[in-house]
Amino acid sequence: MIQLIYIFLFSILAGSIGSMVGIGGGFLMILFFTLVIKLPIRYAVALSLISIIASSSIATSFYLHEKMTNIRLAIVLETATCTGAILGAFIALIIPTSIIEGILGITLLYAGILLLLNPISHEVITKPSKLSGEYYDGNNLVKYSVSRIKLGLFASLFAGMISGIVGIGGGIIKVPIMNLIMKIPIKAAAATSNFMVGLTASASAIVYFIKEMIDFQLAIPTVLGIIIGAMIGTHFLIHGKPLYLRRILGLILSLFSIIFILKALGVVIL
Repeated sequence: MIQLIYIFLFSILAGSIGSMVGIGGGFLMILFFTLVIKLPIRYAVALSLISIIASSSIATSFYLHEKMTNIRLAIVLETATCTGAILGAFIALIIPTSIIEGILGITLLYAGILLLLNPISHEVITKPSKLSGEYYDGNNLVKYSVSRIKLGLFASLFAGMISGIVGIGGGIIKVPIMNLIMKIPIKAAAATSNFMVGLTASASAIVYFIKEMIDFQLAIPTVLGIIIGAMIGTHFLIHGKPLYLRRILGLILSLFSIIFILKALGVVIL
């Protein structure tokens, strides 16, 4: 019972942070389940995917109401992401655990460096296109267009594979790519990513469900906590500027990435 309470409370934190920065919170749940609860990595990945689906569902409902989510862009990118997610899930079932941990460590290091350096481009309004979008940031109407679609599709395929392998939803790759390369404002990128990571996680979770790797007893407090956390996180994204949160989160990810890389190399045993 105490363990379930811990899972519930941590899930609130993960849901808040994940929905705020558009990455679903799956990476935090992976760390918690593997390092604290001591679950095997594949079972932790399965539960992480369930948490991402819950977080995405709640956050997306809020962001759609605020018109921050670019549905047309999300559908285009998801054609590549879901394909990668299914491939990644099957790959995760056949490759050694150490390789999964190594991939997770490298991915977390990548995300941590991006968040620490905060290389977020300014909101640039260019020529409109079919995938253009707009939303209100306070009282200001922000209009934007989307560039480099082909590169975005390739990055989404890669993000999907990472999601399927390590259960983090792919948002930590999608948000920087959409903002830096495709020139989408950060709030719109985070909102759109929240929508996409849910679809991506669903595609991968089906594989783990078929393989009976989802622990439903642990899934219940996880989902409940994620739902509450997502409600909190969406409020801060809509009304706030999470610059300092990004940097703190970047430091945390960088530290844990080192742990997973050393663990994959057999230097650290947890």
